[in-house]
Amino acid sequence: DFMPNECLKSLSSSWTEFLLNLFNQILHAESLPKSWSWIRMKLIYKKGDPLDPYNYRGIAIFSNVVKLFTGIIYNRLYSWVESNQLIPEEQMGFRKNRGCRDCVFTLSTVINTSLRFKRGKVHAVFVDYKRAFDTIEHCKLWLKLYNLGLSRKFLQLIISLYDNASMVISDGGSNSREIPISAGVLQGEILSPLLFSLYVSDIVDYFIAHNSKGVALNNIKDLHMILYADDMVLLSSTWISAQKKLNILKEYCDENSLKVNISKTFAMIFSKGGSSSDSKPLWYASHPIEYTKSFNYLGVLFSTSAKFSKCSEYFLARTVKANSTVLSLLKSCKSDDWQTKAHLYDSVSESVLLYLAEVWGPEYSHILERGQLGFLKLLLHLPKTTPDAFVRLETGRIHTQFKIFKKMLGWWQSLLEMSESRLPKICYTRLVELQHCTMPFNWVLTLRKYLFSIGSDLLWHAQCPKMVRDNYNSLLESFKNHLFSKDINSVLNSRYNVIYRNLCNFSVREIYFSYHIHINKLRLIAQLRLAYKKKGVVYLNRKKYTFISDNFCMFCSLNNSDDLIHFILGCPGFASLREKYLNKYISSFYSFNDKFIHLFSFSEPGDLDKLNDIYLYCVHTFKLRNLLS
Repeated sequence: DFMPNECLKSLSSSWTEFLLNLFNQILHAESLPKSWSWIRMKLIYKKGDPLDPYNYRGIAIFSNVVKLFTGIIYNRLYSWVESNQLIPEEQMGFRKNRGCRDCVFTLSTVINTSLRFKRGKVHAVFVDYKRAFDTIEHCKLWLKLYNLGLSRKFLQLIISLYDNASMVISDGGSNSREIPISAGVLQGEILSPLLFSLYVSDIVDYFIAHNSKGVALNNIKDLHMILYADDMVLLSSTWISAQKKLNILKEYCDENSLKVNISKTFAMIFSKGGSSSDSKPLWYASHPIEYTKSFNYLGVLFSTSAKFSKCSEYFLARTVKANSTVLSLLKSCKSDDWQTKAHLYDSVSESVLLYLAEVWGPEYSHILERGQLGFLKLLLHLPKTTPDAFVRLETGRIHTQFKIFKKMLGWWQSLLEMSESRLPKICYTRLVELQHCTMPFNWVLTLRKYLFSIGSDLLWHAQCPKMVRDNYNSLLESFKNHLFSKDINSVLNSRYNVIYRNLCNFSVREIYFSYHIHINKLRLIAQLRLAYKKKGVVYLNRKKYTFISDNFCMFCSLNNSDDLIHFILGCPGFASLREKYLNKYISSFYSFNDKFIHLFSFSEPGDLDKLNDIYLYCVHTFKLRNLLS
């Protein structure tokens, strides 16, 4: 109907009353207008051969009035489903307060707790369905909904929506002929994920009824599978159990008109060290399942070692690409605001780097930190050897480890507040119980180490969500100060650039980053302040200038070292330029080191003129150096 949501939001009370009466009449009649089942389908290309229709995802575009009505139906249906626990705990897709994080945490936990045993293994099969949402037979769906106890009124409304459903495929300004929809749930319609979850809600019980053996989470709960909508991981302790699960899955799929995509279904054997010699072939029907050493599950790379070192490198590589995108954006927009640059990195690159890092990243913050530092060093044209602490203190950036800790605290609080029946809570409780056992990765040990490092032992032992919530801000502040003090100690004990300890304000970022100036000026000041004392490297106007203290200055006969301090403040060859631009900011009674410190200290907004003069001095002197060298 091409009616935007903004119109519906702006309706007067009389029109909202009309809509309410219309919806109640439809609910009473248990039938939707036929035109409400007319759908415009947009096909979104995924990957692969663009001529293959299976490489497109269909998105159903409904009338906004219809979406408003089905949204009301969804809210009532979802509340009924959850209150009656009709969907198994193993299904974490499209459910409130659940998501990919629950799945990744649960999978990591069940693998690692199993590997605490000598020769312990976990056989995992990552199952990919072939167009699962599109192949469901409607008659079987209606029967399952009826058997689950859905009221006749709601069932009739859903049947009415689907019985009259037809679509046209829209491509730009042209539409296909009208095509009746005879199978599948309507992707893009709010009810569809819930209907699919209800359709497969019996799968766990089906496996148990067929004598499937799961992997033990604790003395009570065995885990047979983890589900996220149509993403499935089958879990077994032995090859025999894994093969039996595949046989059961074949029977279930045949009964429910589902098909497995063999080419995208993979098996992994998790073990200590990640190597396994007994990888007997697994079969789905007559098709072999390919084994792999790593698998990207819901965006997180799992390796057979059950550790996340490869995962951290994977996300770092993705962040390097994202950094290139951010740098290109900054180059094109020519922003002179440092906050804009930092915000773009946080929004684009860091969001890639720290995806679910609260689950997999705590032990690899030193690797992930390279994503932030790589961006800052590229942006400011700093040498790769510039100490990390120098760069963070100069730009006022906090460790990536702090961001991970913040996300971990939020996840910890969520875990503590969960009901005891939730799988992530069972996993967390089990990890706490096994914190003194040896396993490849125990998430709670890293959290405990972080809390102990800031003196929060009592909070850890209390395991109280209210205490975590009440102390949340103080915990973050303590951890930030802990990391900040480590950077300060690093600068004070560094021999890379001993002058910098007198330049750094050791609080927030340096004030010159608040100036609205061209990026070349910002880069120059940062490079000069952070330069290595023995080999200073400066990039200015696309040229590289190197100052080596073991060499003699070629522009004077004083046999002084060719270092940055001499070049800027002492070399008589540039005395006239120094008189023009710099001498008004420094006292002749100072030593060269003190002059440099005074010249490159920016403590107030009025120092912008000084910065501009330093830039002009360097432009002229560096140009002369380039001509004479």
